[in-house]
Amino acid sequence: MDLDKKLYSDYLNGNKEAFELLYNKYKSKIEYFIYNIVKDYDRAEDLTQETFIYIMQNKLKEEYSFKHLIYLVAKSKAINFISVENRRTEINKIYTNTSEQIEKDVLEIITKEETKKDLMEAIELLDERYKNAVYLANIEELSYKEISSILGESLQNTKNLIHRGKKQLKKLLIKKGYGEMKKVLIVIICIVLLSGVVYATTIMLKKYNTNHNISMRPAFQSTLDENTINNLWVGTLDLAWKELEEKIGKDKIELIENVEIANDLNESKFSKKMLDENDYEIKVERTPTNGYKIDTTLKKKLNFLEVFDNFSYDYNKWNFGDGENYIKYFGINNSTLEEVNKNIEILFYNNESNDFAVKLKTKEGDEIILYRTDDKKSFDEYYQDIKNKSNSYTGNREFAEDDEIRIPFVRVNGMISYDELYGKEIKDSNGLIIFDVTQNVNFSLNEKGCNLSSSASMVTEYLGIGNEPKYCYFNDTFIIFMKEANVDNPYFALKVDNDDILEKIEEIDEPKILDYTMMKNSDRYKAEEGECKFFEDENYEYYFSTKKTAFVQVYFKDGESSTVEWALKNGKISIDLLDKYGIEYIKKEKNK
Repeated sequence: MDLDKKLYSDYLNGNKEAFELLYNKYKSKIEYFIYNIVKDYDRAEDLTQETFIYIMQNKLKEEYSFKHLIYLVAKSKAINFISVENRRTEINKIYTNTSEQIEKDVLEIITKEETKKDLMEAIELLDERYKNAVYLANIEELSYKEISSILGESLQNTKNLIHRGKKQLKKLLIKKGYGEMKKVLIVIICIVLLSGVVYATTIMLKKYNTNHNISMRPAFQSTLDENTINNLWVGTLDLAWKELEEKIGKDKIELIENVEIANDLNESKFSKKMLDENDYEIKVERTPTNGYKIDTTLKKKLNFLEVFDNFSYDYNKWNFGDGENYIKYFGINNSTLEEVNKNIEILFYNNESNDFAVKLKTKEGDEIILYRTDDKKSFDEYYQDIKNKSNSYTGNREFAEDDEIRIPFVRVNGMISYDELYGKEIKDSNGLIIFDVTQNVNFSLNEKGCNLSSSASMVTEYLGIGNEPKYCYFNDTFIIFMKEANVDNPYFALKVDNDDILEKIEEIDEPKILDYTMMKNSDRYKAEEGECKFFEDENYEYYFSTKKTAFVQVYFKDGESSTVEWALKNGKISIDLLDKYGIEYIKKEKNK
């Protein structure tokens, strides 16, 4: 099912909340896309608002893709802005001037299944000429044909841009040390021991071509992807999932369609009982459709008993695995103060197989466990191995005077959106669907300790999935009755057969003005505080009381639209038209 198309259809049939959902989904992505063209954050925000206003005012035919349309309109708005600002020469180095063609092609788009890949940090490393091409291909997963029409490039040039962009992306990241690590695998498990119950978060080093350089697993028991090096799990999504179970009164959340992520989350044993109540937060709100928005956060700041030595400035340099770059390390060697040894407890050590694990102690009482292994298993299986091998280990567990340890500095900053869950309906829930599931993580490990912050957001909506939309158009013969609430018979009846008694729209040639900041309960058109001058003539200057010039729109009879500011400056309207439509403004006399 194309949920975007359904939401847009619902909006066209009077459901304003449906467009709110689409707006929230695409706003930041459209801003990013436009910013890559205009290089101005404020203008990107304004042009994003104009893009959505255009979409609201110009109906898209049902057979075309909402996503493709909105990117075409966004590109057109950005190009038009640059033209007005006399900067077309600069942008033409990257894009062909195709604003007119874009407007013609808006309704000639092939639909495509909605997917979303989050590679934003990696794409930021690319040259400007490749950035939007790779963004549309890898994040929005549009076809070459669609990207070609959006960028105004030939199909072959589009393929070249994407191909070269991907090659540059790979080279840049490999140069920064994200190369393949063939055999060596380090698993870092941050363990919180509370009342004998284990909480774990697992992180692996960076590698190119994964979402924000990591692949996040939805649950501790999830099978790791053997095709990638970086796999991470943190319990914030588990918290949100279980909170939703509680809110809808179910032991587990079963979906009508079989989705592996949902199965993993249902099998998860992790819960808020395994955390100190001061380290996490769960917020629950009701959505406009009476669904649930659940936000969870987890924060940990851990300090080792003693600070390890930082080896980054030593004469000796070390790589990691088969990587070519030198990596920052910390730890203990023969020159380290002996008191630092108390940071470490040996869990087990097997020199022959290069298989060992240590526990790093912190002032807060949490434990960080490092496990060196070449095995390929799930995190749950890794942790069970640690416990089994530790229980059977009979060697000395103290870190001795001649022992050494070397640990790489680790830093992960990533985000993922679980698109497999998007639009999936929950069984026996009266049409409750999962609308959005995202999770982010910030993690660092250094000689002083370990910092972890993560949040997850899960949104569900009642959208009537599976029900045919109802179109109640009284545009032909109909009958009106009026009656008291608790009385059987009406006291008024009217049959309308033709338009003789219906009010007609006055046909006028003058433009119309609409102030979107005056729309009831419309946060998406909320103006910033502060006066904003939008026009001046020989005697007066005209201001809005807030910064809302992008939201006061003029609509012309030929279907075109613009801001009031542009229309006044170009002589398309007079200031009197604002008075006619009750648009509030401040008039200041110029100093003579």
